[in-house]
Amino acid sequence: MLHPPPGDEQQLVLPVGFDKVVQVIDRYVADRQTGRPRLAQSRGHRLPALLLAREPDGATAAGTAAVPDPGLTALVLAYRQRLVSSTNEPDRYLASLAPHAVVDDARLARTGPQEDPAGAPHVRLLEDVAFQLRASMPEGAGPLRLPEFDTCLAVLRAVLPPGAEEERQALQSVLCDRFTQRFQAPPNAARLGDAVGGRWGALFRLLTVVPAGWLWRNWYGMRIDRHHPWVGRMLNQAGRSFLNAAAALRAAHHHTLAQDPAEPGHPEAAALAVRDEAVVRQILLTALIRDLVKAARPRVWSRRRPRRRWAFVLLLPTVGGEGSACRKFLDTYAAVVRDTGTSPLLVLGAATAELPSYAAGLLRPVLPAQQPAIPDARRAEEAPAALFAAAAAGRATEAVQVLALPRTDDDGTAKDWLAVHRAVRSQRPRALDWARPVAAVTAAALLCTGGFLLSRALVEHFFGAHSPAPRPAAASSSCRQVPTGEVVGLTDGTDGCDLAHGLYAPDLRKLEQTLGHQNAQVDTSRPYRSLVFFAPLSVGSESKRTVPTGFQMLRGALLAQKQVNDGHRKSQVPVRLLIANAGEYFRYGSRTAAGTTTGGGHSGVDVAQIIIDRAERDHIAAVIGLTQSRPESQQAAIELGARGITVLGTGVSGQRMVQGASPVSYFQLSPPDSRIAAVVAAFARHSPRLQPMAAPAPEALGPAAVVVFDPQDTYFSADLAHRFQSAYRSTGLVRLVPYGEVDDGRRTRAVADTVCTLVQRTNGFVFYAARSSVMEDLFLYMQHNRQCRAHRGGVAVLAESPAPDLVLHPSLMPQKYGALTLFYNQFSLPAPDGPFAKTFRAAFGLSAENDSAVGHDAVNILSEAMDAIFTTDRSFSPSALVTYLQDPGVPEYVGESGVITLDGSHNYPPNKEIHIREITPTGTKITDLTCGILADGAQSVTHWGPDDSYTCPVDDASS
Repeated sequence: MLHPPPGDEQQLVLPVGFDKVVQVIDRYVADRQTGRPRLAQSRGHRLPALLLAREPDGATAAGTAAVPDPGLTALVLAYRQRLVSSTNEPDRYLASLAPHAVVDDARLARTGPQEDPAGAPHVRLLEDVAFQLRASMPEGAGPLRLPEFDTCLAVLRAVLPPGAEEERQALQSVLCDRFTQRFQAPPNAARLGDAVGGRWGALFRLLTVVPAGWLWRNWYGMRIDRHHPWVGRMLNQAGRSFLNAAAALRAAHHHTLAQDPAEPGHPEAAALAVRDEAVVRQILLTALIRDLVKAARPRVWSRRRPRRRWAFVLLLPTVGGEGSACRKFLDTYAAVVRDTGTSPLLVLGAATAELPSYAAGLLRPVLPAQQPAIPDARRAEEAPAALFAAAAAGRATEAVQVLALPRTDDDGTAKDWLAVHRAVRSQRPRALDWARPVAAVTAAALLCTGGFLLSRALVEHFFGAHSPAPRPAAASSSCRQVPTGEVVGLTDGTDGCDLAHGLYAPDLRKLEQTLGHQNAQVDTSRPYRSLVFFAPLSVGSESKRTVPTGFQMLRGALLAQKQVNDGHRKSQVPVRLLIANAGEYFRYGSRTAAGTTTGGGHSGVDVAQIIIDRAERDHIAAVIGLTQSRPESQQAAIELGARGITVLGTGVSGQRMVQGASPVSYFQLSPPDSRIAAVVAAFARHSPRLQPMAAPAPEALGPAAVVVFDPQDTYFSADLAHRFQSAYRSTGLVRLVPYGEVDDGRRTRAVADTVCTLVQRTNGFVFYAARSSVMEDLFLYMQHNRQCRAHRGGVAVLAESPAPDLVLHPSLMPQKYGALTLFYNQFSLPAPDGPFAKTFRAAFGLSAENDSAVGHDAVNILSEAMDAIFTTDRSFSPSALVTYLQDPGVPEYVGESGVITLDGSHNYPPNKEIHIREITPTGTKITDLTCGILADGAQSVTHWGPDDSYTCPVDDASS
């Protein structure tokens, strides 16, 4: 039952301006979201606790400290009267307008049986507050449920059987009995089943006893240990086990009860008992605040949500010495809200003894001598109004604020005004309150129905009679078989999704097996993150082309994943690696498919969206790879960046990938076309290795260049060709020869004839700027061309993107294409006898060349970044990784592919390591040019050639 505050309220004298203070408090009690922006109301915030005090006698200077006053107790108790109202019912009872509680030493002495094992004063203090808040819930607002507080209280009150060997199991059983009792069958159910008898009686007992009781009890028992992980954190317990934390909480509580304050004991034992009492009190108050946060804001579809806009009010009329109940509660509240940050409690107290040290004073402003002093009433109103406005705006405020009231008494008008004007009113139930649950149920039903109908329509459209039957591997929702015969999508190597297709399918299947084995070793019950290797990894049924460059990068990434997870470093995030196949030409990687240079649509398949859909389930933090500069790959980076997912490109060099529409979440480990073109032009002009095969014209500084490029491939081939032309135009003649990625054999033969004719006529060399997937098609026709075979010294071919097989197996070049000499650039050159090359060869039986080091560095860079974030945020989102790479970024990371710097100003490594290598007629490889900051010794190479005669080109980002 609710009672008015004690005392004769007719004799209550208010300080001047106290009515203004009450008006401010009333506004935030009636609506705790007052002053908050609508978009910010879903986020939690904390209202400050006000501690009333008096201004000192004769204090006129600003900054003077406040002093306690026992007379302020009456003001706090009188405020309680504003939270209740008489009803119009015949019995005229008091109805609560907002849930509230009063902490009182005398009340605690009357409550709680002393023989209660948990009946210590610090427990009864919080239990009494919870009881009053439940009893004072306004009508129509529903009951106040405090599940976390009740669970913690049940842990303290649990009477375990004597000699219990395993406290965890005994405590689990007690909690299950306590909180599943309402699901047990009523006592009469068994007798009713016996009365029915026969098979129907047995069936009745089965339906009433097993589902409602046994099943729920077992389900609750399995989940209770994973509940309330914050208790373990507050007790510094390792792991997330609530039962372990509950046992430690009981131990602290029993240690407090065992310490008799009347008997002098060991000072250390007494200090430990005081500490344990504070810990128990803080955990109970934390549980209560967490429950109140949920109760203050029910689910969005609850009909009670509009009726719970008030704040929970807590009145502390006698904040006295450190032993008083009000002071203990305020001490605990100040310590708890500093960590929780969110609290729907509005605490109002009166300082009757020494002020707490943690209470911040609302100081009076310093005024110029000529300016008149602010009146007491206005000053009393402005201080709490500014304080509550700051809290509503989200600005940091102290947990407890002292409000010094003037010593001047009011003339009585304030009390009369407060008696008439009441801002706190109870929200009556309305028929409109049911609009929320009705709308939620209707929306859920419509979404389910629409989703079912849409899924049926999509399945019929894409996998109907006119589409090829999907393979078993494509049954996974993250794998789709497309009209080209490829299987695109996402796999972790264990879900039965086989992405392999085409000429190199066996190689990819081996890598999928390795992927599944390594991912199976990651403990997914603990925090982890996933990286996705996203690239074209298959070819169409009618195509014989492939680009297994991505395979080498994938091998490097798999090796890095194993090394990272085997490291077992402190604060390390285990890494799972997923593979995403975008299909040949990156055709199915993003929404940009229709009208691409490679032709054909993508049947609505968007692998980037599949990755986004799996991001939350698989804890995807970033995507690596891409491996090709195309509109489709950049669109995929844009789609992923829009969801805050970092993309770290490997083997990507197109200038548009790092400029223009490139999102802030995109980075790459390769130099762009501008620097590659400059390095290739410098090499062609000065290289002594090129001179025996290509000689300059009398009026030129360098030999003529026959540039083979795809004019439709604007992101890579055409861009590189035109940049090389601009860089080399002042050196020698440049002739452009178009060569499309999808040209047929007759067109390829004609291109080879044109190239060989131009090389023979100009005594020049070939700069191959087209895609690596069609290089060997052209080489085959050039090898059998008479003019290429007759060229003095053979035909020199300088390539930015060579065929991967020729790099991995250089002996194929003289065996198959003896009339040609291949020069190619490479972005990493691991030492053949170095640790990385040896480990790579042992793992895969292959050379570590052809950008395997780039895939290795990509995983290691992201792993170190995630480890750094993990130390401060164990549940970080993907966008946190984007922010980290922007600032502080990756400063001069020495990897296997060079020295790498990435940050907000560099989305690719400045002055990246670059080599030009040659496959000799004997099938061996030599290095003709090395420039940039090397991984070997972290040294910067600025000159190349005989006696370092020539300067290495650098890019603009190196400055």
